[in-house]
Amino acid sequence: MIILLLILAILLIVLFRIAQKCLNIVILPKQYSFSELRNYEIGKGFKDAFDKYDNEWHREDFSLDVNGVTIKGEIIRNDHPKGNKVAIIAHGHTANRYACLKYADLFYRAGYHAVIFDERHFGDSTGDICTLGQEEAKDLRDIFRFTKEKFGEDCIIGIHGESMGAATSLLVLQYMKPDFVIADCPFADSVVLFKEFVRKSMGIFSSLVVWTVCQIAKVRYHYDVKGTSPIRVVKDADVPICFMHGNADTLIDCHHSKDMLAVCRNKNSELHLFDGAEHARSIVSDPEGYEAILKDFLKKCDML
Repeated sequence: MIILLLILAILLIVLFRIAQKCLNIVILPKQYSFSELRNYEIGKGFKDAFDKYDNEWHREDFSLDVNGVTIKGEIIRNDHPKGNKVAIIAHGHTANRYACLKYADLFYRAGYHAVIFDERHFGDSTGDICTLGQEEAKDLRDIFRFTKEKFGEDCIIGIHGESMGAATSLLVLQYMKPDFVIADCPFADSVVLFKEFVRKSMGIFSSLVVWTVCQIAKVRYHYDVKGTSPIRVVKDADVPICFMHGNADTLIDCHHSKDMLAVCRNKNSELHLFDGAEHARSIVSDPEGYEAILKDFLKKCDML
């Protein structure tokens, strides 16, 4: 009996260590510095966006103390705006606001102002951990309010998000109603995402590991993995959503976007799959096509 109890104790310790390691990948990820991300993005073909950011665009820094963290960001004011329209752009996991510049460039050309920012725990913003959209959605809610104050209550505000930023852009719909959302490779549900991630290495034990991840996250970090579910928010939100997803995405499978489109209430919602594109690489695989889709969607929603 003692030997059996000892074996059980060892198995539990191993299980908790594996679960904590999986959780740490999300809440305490590697962070790319501004210089690393600049070089990476330029290498992917977005030098023009950085040249405009450095030399042409009129930029205004801002700092917001919200939800126990400080969010740092910038307003990019369009010299030739087409109406009072603003795009708030949310970056993905491990990145910072430099990942938003390629999208800001598209909106700038469409006559929009842009708001870019470092999500909590990344870039110049503060925050002990990343919660994959749970707390980030509350931060985005307050950035939305800040944008309304800056540009006026009558301004048009759309949100563009990539990966975690896309999930955050959908989760914020539980708090407010932007004029549109463009969600690039979002996940539909955190538990499903964790299971798919863990299954690749743990096989049949993935459900047990993910259950343990959920318990540790909630007890130790007040991070409700089960409650972080964009698809549950989307099905109750009447907002036009344009999903973009690479059909070769091995990090967040494109079924996540397909599943969410299936429950969208707004008739203008749509999904575009990019052939051969890996995670967050749809715009890299077909930049002209990506911009055309974005502009067509904005026209359909009467936002261009």
